[in-house]
Amino acid sequence: MIGYVVAVSLSCLVGVAELVSRYRDRPTTLVRVPSTWAYVLINGGAGAGSLLLLHTFDWRFGVQAPDVARATQVLVASLGSMMVFRSAVFTVRVGDEDVAVGPSTLLTSLLAAADRGVDRMQAKTRAQEAGEIMRGVSFRKSRLALPTYCLGLLQNVSAEDQADLRTAVDALAGSEMTDGQMALNLGLLLMNVAGPDVLRSAVHTLGEEITANGGGPRPVPPPREGQAAEPGNGGHRTEMARANPDQ
Repeated sequence: MIGYVVAVSLSCLVGVAELVSRYRDRPTTLVRVPSTWAYVLINGGAGAGSLLLLHTFDWRFGVQAPDVARATQVLVASLGSMMVFRSAVFTVRVGDEDVAVGPSTLLTSLLAAADRGVDRMQAKTRAQEAGEIMRGVSFRKSRLALPTYCLGLLQNVSAEDQADLRTAVDALAGSEMTDGQMALNLGLLLMNVAGPDVLRSAVHTLGEEITANGGGPRPVPPPREGQAAEPGNGGHRTEMARANPDQ
């Protein structure tokens, strides 16, 4: 019984990690979306089913010691089910796209359903928070300073994520939107990377340096519970700053 608990837990953990990595700004929202539970439970069921098959056919993988054999079966069931359920039997060409057919199709469908559910649930909150935090911020003044400062506060943002953010900001700067509209969308981009609490602190700290009227620090509502710690990056220079050495 313990082996099944471990196999199911490891398999579920993989599903949870995959979902959390997709919603870094507020992963707790996933708890309220039914499709996310289905996704995690199917991962756990795959681990339990794989372990049952190993026990049924008594596959020991050449290990004679009973305890070691059971541990090996649990690990193989957990890791093996992850690979099997993410594999495709064959690929079908539909129009201009290649569609994989196999166990991965089910997980992909559930993951897409989870994406839509979380997006709908977070959209209203994100719109309100972005409007509140970025009110009065000038995109022209904050285009470089705000992303660089937010990335400086975070010590574990990959170079790839920083480069993607810079590309998105550059594309935003080349649009035909007004300065206020671009500032609002800049806030949404930064919320995806840093979360609303870090963005709120960054805007409050930069204050009049990024506001449209330059009339002094803006009164920003106090940070919510669980806000990131005070900036202490030890001189870490971000990708945004390196890409713009003259500014």
